[in-house]
Amino acid sequence: MTDSSPGEQDLLPANPIRDTVSVLFSGGTDSTLAAALMLREAKKVELLTFDPGYVFFLENTKVHARALAEKFGEDRVEQKFLDLRRILKDILWEDVKGDFGRYGFGLTSLVCLGCRLSMHVAAIIHNLERGIPYLADGSIRVQSATPEQMESTLDSQRARYMEEYGLVHVSPMYEEPRSDLVLEDMDIAAFPDMKKQFILYDSQVTCTFGVSADVYARIFYQPWLMGDRRERDAAGYREQKYPRMDDLIRLYFEQKGDSLEDRIQNLRDTYSRDQLRMTPASSSSSPTLEASP
Repeated sequence: MTDSSPGEQDLLPANPIRDTVSVLFSGGTDSTLAAALMLREAKKVELLTFDPGYVFFLENTKVHARALAEKFGEDRVEQKFLDLRRILKDILWEDVKGDFGRYGFGLTSLVCLGCRLSMHVAAIIHNLERGIPYLADGSIRVQSATPEQMESTLDSQRARYMEEYGLVHVSPMYEEPRSDLVLEDMDIAAFPDMKKQFILYDSQVTCTFGVSADVYARIFYQPWLMGDRRERDAAGYREQKYPRMDDLIRLYFEQKGDSLEDRIQNLRDTYSRDQLRMTPASSSSSPTLEASP
């Protein structure tokens, strides 16, 4: 656990700067801590939990959602379940044969990046509709063997989402290896030593592809064996999928007869107003939701 782990009082601000922050929420300890951290600078968090159609025990995600609501208030925490299957068809499953030809067995790990990018499409649409310029996730460095949690991937996404959509994307506890212990200190963890759980979890889903992808990445998809192949594959995969993501987001708003440009401008305006409200004191104590340069 890091020395800078927040105390309970830090998470209950009298005058939060942000209105709402959305969080990619699996129910695990990492995304739960990310949500708790966002509560120190936002009035409310919306926990976005996705159903891709190939996970088990989706109801488990409610365990820590309830724990957060009980800790910080029912009016400050809301969980939303989003069906991801249609988006996955156009992102992850768009050209599996072609992807295998490009990336070979590396696709075993890249499948998690494709799933995460699909989640981002749904989350960006959600945030644009709700006027929420902030999106957090529970990515951590100790799991950066998998492409979706590599620092280069996160940096690419932050820069692109801000430039294209006015969306601030953050991973507020990237350097924290033991989120379970932090949550125990905060009396939020549903069970002790939750980081020791594997395959079958008490508070999150079990993914059909996640276990094999993680094992492959940790054993075979490493720089000492692959050189810079992992970085090149992840960059190529992202750049391949970004245009399709843009198409899906734009098509969604076109079909609704809604102005995507107006939605994007609303996010930029909201972020600018929030920045203006920040005093030197508040900016030093709430650094996690600043936009990347």
